[in-house]
Amino acid sequence: MSQNYDDLTLLSVRSAFDHLQSTISRALQRIERQSQLSHGDVFSAIKERRKLAKVLRLDQRLIHLYKELSNRANLRITQDESLIHCDITSSIVVQEGDERSIQFKLNGNTYMLKFADRAGACIAYYGETFKSSNLSLLLSTGEEVLTLHLDLKGDSEVITEQQITAFVPDKWIYDIIHAYETLVTSENLKSIESAYSDEKLKVLKQKFGL
Repeated sequence: MSQNYDDLTLLSVRSAFDHLQSTISRALQRIERQSQLSHGDVFSAIKERRKLAKVLRLDQRLIHLYKELSNRANLRITQDESLIHCDITSSIVVQEGDERSIQFKLNGNTYMLKFADRAGACIAYYGETFKSSNLSLLLSTGEEVLTLHLDLKGDSEVITEQQITAFVPDKWIYDIIHAYETLVTSENLKSIESAYSDEKLKVLKQKFGL
Protein backbone atom coordinates (compact mmCIF):
# COMPACT_ATOMS: atom_id res chain seq x y z
CA MET A 1 0.00 0.00 0.00
CA SER A 2 2.85 2.34 0.89
CA GLN A 3 4.58 1.60 -2.44
CA ASN A 4 1.38 2.45 -4.39
CA TYR A 5 1.08 5.68 -2.43
CA ASP A 6 4.69 6.58 -3.24
CA ASP A 7 4.16 5.84 -6.95
CA LEU A 8 0.99 7.92 -6.99
CA THR A 9 2.77 10.80 -5.29
CA LEU A 10 5.67 10.69 -7.77
CA LEU A 11 3.28 10.59 -10.73
CA SER A 12 1.31 13.49 -9.30
CA VAL A 13 4.43 15.57 -8.70
CA ARG A 14 5.73 14.85 -12.22
CA SER A 15 2.38 15.71 -13.75
CA ALA A 16 2.21 18.95 -11.80
CA PHE A 17 5.79 19.82 -12.77
CA ASP A 18 5.11 19.14 -16.47
CA HIS A 19 1.99 21.30 -16.30
CA LEU A 20 3.96 24.09 -14.61
CA GLN A 21 6.68 23.92 -17.27
CA SER A 22 4.08 24.07 -20.04
CA THR A 23 2.35 27.04 -18.39
CA ILE A 24 5.64 28.92 -17.97
CA SER A 25 6.67 28.16 -21.57
CA ARG A 26 3.37 29.50 -22.95
CA ALA A 27 3.63 32.60 -20.77
CA LEU A 28 7.19 33.30 -21.94
CA GLN A 29 6.19 32.86 -25.59
CA ARG A 30 3.29 35.28 -25.09
CA ILE A 31 5.57 37.85 -23.42
CA GLU A 32 8.14 37.50 -26.22
CA ARG A 33 5.46 37.98 -28.91
CA GLN A 34 4.17 41.08 -27.14
CA SER A 35 7.70 42.47 -26.81
CA GLN A 36 8.38 41.86 -30.51
CA LEU A 37 5.11 43.56 -31.50
CA SER A 38 5.81 46.60 -29.30
CA HIS A 39 9.28 46.94 -30.88
CA GLY A 40 8.26 45.84 -34.37
CA ASP A 41 9.94 48.81 -36.08
CA VAL A 42 13.32 47.89 -34.58
CA PHE A 43 13.12 44.21 -35.58
CA SER A 44 11.89 45.17 -39.04
CA ALA A 45 14.88 47.48 -39.52
CA ILE A 46 17.26 44.77 -38.30
CA LYS A 47 15.73 42.30 -40.75
CA GLU A 48 16.24 44.74 -43.63
CA ARG A 49 19.85 45.37 -42.65
CA ARG A 50 20.58 41.68 -42.45
CA LYS A 51 19.03 41.27 -45.88
CA LEU A 52 21.19 44.11 -47.23
CA ALA A 53 24.34 42.48 -45.85
CA LYS A 54 23.41 39.21 -47.57
CA VAL A 55 22.59 40.91 -50.89
CA LEU A 56 25.99 42.62 -50.83
CA ARG A 57 27.57 39.28 -49.86
CA LEU A 58 29.44 41.00 -47.05
CA ASP A 59 29.52 37.77 -45.07
CA GLN A 60 31.37 35.82 -47.75
CA ARG A 61 33.59 38.79 -48.60
CA LEU A 62 34.62 39.20 -44.96
CA ILE A 63 35.38 35.49 -44.53
CA HIS A 64 37.47 35.49 -47.73
CA LEU A 65 39.38 38.58 -46.61
CA TYR A 66 40.06 37.04 -43.19
CA LYS A 67 41.41 33.83 -44.74
CA GLU A 68 43.67 35.75 -47.12
CA LEU A 69 45.05 37.97 -44.37
CA SER A 70 45.56 34.93 -42.11
CA ASN A 71 47.30 32.77 -44.71
CA ARG A 72 49.46 35.39 -46.41
CA ALA A 73 51.83 37.19 -44.06
CA ASN A 74 52.39 40.85 -44.97
CA LEU A 75 49.83 40.65 -47.77
CA ARG A 76 50.23 43.39 -50.36
CA ILE A 77 48.58 43.62 -53.78
CA THR A 78 50.48 45.81 -56.25
CA GLN A 79 49.02 47.76 -59.17
CA ASP A 80 50.03 45.20 -61.83
CA GLU A 81 48.69 42.19 -59.86
CA SER A 82 45.02 42.99 -60.32
CA LEU A 83 42.76 44.68 -62.87
CA ILE A 84 40.83 46.30 -59.99
CA HIS A 85 43.41 47.78 -57.68
CA CYS A 86 42.92 48.32 -53.97
CA ASP A 87 45.78 49.29 -51.69
CA ILE A 88 45.80 46.37 -49.23
CA THR A 89 48.41 46.06 -46.49
CA SER A 90 48.29 43.69 -43.52
CA SER A 91 50.46 44.67 -40.61
CA ILE A 92 49.76 43.36 -37.11
CA VAL A 93 48.57 39.87 -36.19
CA VAL A 94 47.96 39.14 -32.51
CA GLN A 95 47.01 35.71 -31.13
CA GLU A 96 45.72 35.59 -27.56
CA GLY A 97 44.27 32.25 -26.53
CA ASP A 98 41.34 31.47 -28.81
CA GLU A 99 41.18 35.02 -30.21
CA ARG A 100 43.09 36.32 -33.22
CA SER A 101 43.23 39.98 -34.23
CA ILE A 102 44.49 41.21 -37.60
CA GLN A 103 45.07 44.92 -38.17
CA PHE A 104 45.23 45.98 -41.82
CA LYS A 105 44.80 48.94 -44.14
CA LEU A 106 42.52 49.37 -47.14
CA ASN A 107 43.02 52.48 -49.26
CA GLY A 108 44.62 54.24 -46.30
CA ASN A 109 41.85 53.33 -43.83
CA THR A 110 42.76 51.17 -40.82
CA TYR A 111 40.58 48.19 -39.89
CA MET A 112 40.77 45.21 -37.58
CA LEU A 113 39.39 41.70 -37.93
CA LYS A 114 38.74 39.71 -34.77
CA PHE A 115 38.14 35.97 -34.82
CA ALA A 116 37.04 34.57 -31.46
CA ASP A 117 36.32 30.92 -30.70
CA ARG A 118 33.20 31.09 -28.53
CA ALA A 119 32.94 27.55 -27.23
CA GLY A 120 35.89 25.60 -28.56
CA ALA A 121 35.46 22.38 -30.49
CA CYS A 122 32.84 19.85 -29.55
CA ILE A 123 32.20 16.38 -30.90
CA ALA A 124 28.75 15.89 -32.41
CA TYR A 125 27.06 12.76 -33.73
CA TYR A 126 28.91 10.43 -36.11
CA GLY A 127 32.25 11.80 -34.87
CA GLU A 128 31.89 15.15 -36.70
CA THR A 129 33.58 18.17 -35.16
CA PHE A 130 31.75 21.49 -34.94
CA LYS A 131 33.07 24.87 -33.85
CA SER A 132 31.19 27.98 -32.82
CA SER A 133 32.97 31.30 -33.40
CA ASN A 134 32.53 35.00 -34.08
CA LEU A 135 34.21 37.00 -36.84
CA SER A 136 34.01 40.79 -36.41
CA LEU A 137 35.16 43.80 -38.42
CA LEU A 138 36.13 46.89 -36.42
CA LEU A 139 36.99 50.42 -37.49
CA SER A 140 40.09 52.27 -36.23
CA THR A 141 37.82 53.82 -33.56
CA GLY A 142 37.09 50.35 -32.18
CA GLU A 143 33.48 50.42 -33.42
CA GLU A 144 32.18 46.98 -34.39
CA VAL A 145 30.47 47.34 -37.78
CA LEU A 146 29.95 43.72 -38.88
CA THR A 147 29.88 40.49 -36.88
CA LEU A 148 29.18 36.99 -38.12
CA HIS A 149 28.34 34.06 -35.88
CA LEU A 150 30.03 31.09 -37.53
CA ASP A 151 28.99 27.47 -37.20
CA LEU A 152 31.95 25.85 -38.89
CA LYS A 153 31.74 22.30 -40.20
CA GLY A 154 34.92 21.29 -41.94
CA ASP A 155 35.90 23.80 -44.64
CA SER A 156 32.38 24.73 -45.74
CA GLU A 157 30.69 27.86 -44.51
CA VAL A 158 27.10 28.92 -45.14
CA ILE A 159 25.89 32.05 -43.34
CA THR A 160 22.20 32.69 -42.76
CA GLU A 161 20.72 36.14 -42.13
CA GLN A 162 20.25 35.25 -38.46
CA GLN A 163 24.00 34.65 -38.12
CA ILE A 164 24.66 38.31 -38.92
CA THR A 165 24.62 39.58 -35.34
CA ALA A 166 25.87 43.13 -35.96
CA PHE A 167 25.82 45.39 -39.04
CA VAL A 168 26.32 49.16 -39.12
CA PRO A 169 26.31 50.30 -42.78
CA ASP A 170 28.72 53.06 -43.77
CA LYS A 171 31.48 53.88 -46.26
CA TRP A 172 33.59 50.95 -45.01
CA ILE A 173 31.38 48.71 -47.19
CA TYR A 174 33.05 50.10 -50.31
CA ASP A 175 36.51 49.22 -48.96
CA ILE A 176 35.52 45.62 -48.15
CA ILE A 177 33.89 45.05 -51.55
CA HIS A 178 36.84 46.72 -53.28
CA ALA A 179 39.34 44.57 -51.39
CA TYR A 180 37.44 41.36 -52.12
CA GLU A 181 37.20 42.07 -55.86
CA THR A 182 40.88 42.97 -55.95
CA LEU A 183 41.89 39.71 -54.26
CA VAL A 184 39.64 37.54 -56.44
CA THR A 185 40.76 39.29 -59.64
CA SER A 186 44.39 38.86 -58.62
CA GLU A 187 43.83 35.15 -58.04
CA ASN A 188 42.11 34.77 -61.42
CA LEU A 189 44.95 36.59 -63.19
CA LYS A 190 47.51 34.27 -61.59
CA SER A 191 45.45 31.27 -62.65
CA ILE A 192 45.35 32.48 -66.26
CA GLU A 193 49.07 33.25 -66.28
CA SER A 194 49.80 29.79 -64.88
CA ALA A 195 47.58 28.05 -67.44
CA TYR A 196 49.33 29.81 -70.33
CA SER A 197 52.86 29.87 -68.95
CA ASP A 198 55.78 28.79 -71.14
CA GLU A 199 56.16 25.63 -69.06
CA LYS A 200 52.52 24.61 -69.45
CA LEU A 201 52.53 25.36 -73.19
CA LYS A 202 55.74 23.36 -73.62
CA VAL A 203 54.16 20.34 -71.93
CA LEU A 204 51.02 20.64 -74.08
CA LYS A 205 53.09 20.84 -77.28
CA GLN A 206 54.98 17.72 -76.30
CA LYS A 207 51.79 15.82 -75.52
CA PHE A 208 50.23 16.70 -78.86
CA GLY A 209 53.37 16.57 -80.97
CA LEU A 210 53.39 20.26 -81.81
